[in-house]
Amino acid sequence: MRGFRSTCSLRRTLPVAVLLLSAGDLFALPPILYNRGTVNAASLAPFGLPNAPIARGSIFTTFGENLGPATGQQVSAFPLSTTFGGVSISVTQSGVVTQAFPIYVSAGQINAVMPSSVTAGLATLRLFYQGVKSNAITIQIANSAPGVFAISSGGYGPGIVQNFVSATNEPINSLVTPTSPGQTVVIWGTGLGPVTFPDNVAPTAGNVSTPVTVTIGGQLATNLYSGRTPCCSGVDQIVATLPANVPLGCWVPVSINAGGVVSNITTMAIAAPGATSCDDPGNPLSKLVRTPGTQAFIHLEQVDTIENIVPATPVAKTLEQVYSRFYTRPDSPYNFDPYMSYPPAGACLVHQTSGDSFLTKSLRGALPASASLSPQPNQSYNNGTQSLNVGAISPFYAGTVGGTVNSTSFAMNPLGTGATFTIDPAGANQMVLAIAPEPPPAWTRPSAILVVPRNVPLALAFTPGDLAAPTAILLYAYAAATNSTVEVQCLAPPGATSLTISADTLANLPSSYRVIDGSYAELIIGTLGVNQAVSFTNGLAASGILLNSSWVSQSVALQ
Repeated sequence: MRGFRSTCSLRRTLPVAVLLLSAGDLFALPPILYNRGTVNAASLAPFGLPNAPIARGSIFTTFGENLGPATGQQVSAFPLSTTFGGVSISVTQSGVVTQAFPIYVSAGQINAVMPSSVTAGLATLRLFYQGVKSNAITIQIANSAPGVFAISSGGYGPGIVQNFVSATNEPINSLVTPTSPGQTVVIWGTGLGPVTFPDNVAPTAGNVSTPVTVTIGGQLATNLYSGRTPCCSGVDQIVATLPANVPLGCWVPVSINAGGVVSNITTMAIAAPGATSCDDPGNPLSKLVRTPGTQAFIHLEQVDTIENIVPATPVAKTLEQVYSRFYTRPDSPYNFDPYMSYPPAGACLVHQTSGDSFLTKSLRGALPASASLSPQPNQSYNNGTQSLNVGAISPFYAGTVGGTVNSTSFAMNPLGTGATFTIDPAGANQMVLAIAPEPPPAWTRPSAILVVPRNVPLALAFTPGDLAAPTAILLYAYAAATNSTVEVQCLAPPGATSLTISADTLANLPSSYRVIDGSYAELIIGTLGVNQAVSFTNGLAASGILLNSSWVSQSVALQ
């Protein structure tokens, strides 16, 4: 597909033959492979998560130091060789050594094709550059472990998806080039499974033997083709037709299930036939993400939570939390923000990232610190009876300003009537915004430990706190053993009293074993007050939103 070639990371540059070794090469630093630094080239799923193994016949990426030439080199012709740019990669299983096929080499990153001839299971990976060998690391190989390529190159946000209009008209799906229900799309990925032909030659078209399903917006799509693309070794092409009942929206989830393993979830824009852009009616957060320029996002949250996994006696907490950030949003048809790009009602997104992103707000796709206004403006929060000055903290302010622990209050009182948030108090851009408190949903939380199996759908029943507001469901899990985070983010339509989260959506959450190692998981159900969000503009932000939400949550065990 010509449209893919302009965006695929498999760049076309001629390799440079190394004819002579300089004196410096004789004392070259040894290559260093990072532990847990070998990942699916499309999803970048953190090592240890269920979809993180390297699939047979897939493209994988390994990160490290001194891995290859200072200037990156990309293969340009078949057949692929086991040595490229002075780099070779060995995969050892039970004493049997197999050579991978490097396709991109640089000092800090190598992309290579894992041969289909390897077997599923643990393996040892080692790299050689100019004859100097690296340390050995352990990797996990699977028959299938799909990943969907994303515009971001980071496995999140808009996927590399083409709208199939005709054989000569296949534009990349974007916020301003949406597809529509019933249309056929081409999804690009890797990791569907092994093939019977050599992995170093131009791929032969044909479906892989692995069973493959495509889910878009929570609905099964019709799978027309799922196999290699003739252009590129290890690259898969999934051709699917959208169902008629697929939800419309700017960030509709897209996932692939190959052999029971679920891919990362990327997104695509879907609109009514003939529309030239997508929309999420009634959700001002969507418009904020799609609008470039200076912006502000102020989010006030009330959280009522029960922690009963680690403590012997359950701990009941209420927390008053404030988040504020002034920043600049880029102008791109692929804009995405993990904290504001909600899926359409009835659907779920899944975010995967390294580290614990709860306090740092560092899910993949979050705006970098460099996007923030520096310094941040002075601000003031008033809960109706007390005030708190928020200093000029960069890149954002996020903190718990009050609450209770087992009915014992600390810091500020709960949000009440007459509450306000003031931007730039006594300054040239002062603006006072009224806060409309949102009631939380009613959810009957069990007194016993709540166990969530990851292989069956999770049905949740609740009473909405505000019939005019959507109910958001979050399932947040941090695994200390792999230092990785997975957050499931679902949206129920206004007035809904239940939502079922599919097994595919739950599949990539890490299991938790009730071990005190720093791991934790929370199920959170809340009123997302987009219907009462305050939109504003002033000299500091051309577009701004103040949002209030109210949540009930409980710690859970994932199995």
